[in-house]
Amino acid sequence: MGLTIYHWILIVAFVAIVIWVFGKKQKKRFEEDAKLPFDSEKTDNKDKNVD
Repeated sequence: MGLTIYHWILIVAFVAIVIWVFGKKQKKRFEEDAKLPFDSEKTDNKDKNVD
């Protein structure tokens, strides 16, 4: 059984996504996005402590 054109399209799309995710251009953006949950917790706690 050979791979159909559909399978090749999926393989190419998967490889393209992996390259995009682990590329150097995206590293800074993903590092900043990873810090967002912690930033919102600090903001939420400041709002709760205000009388």
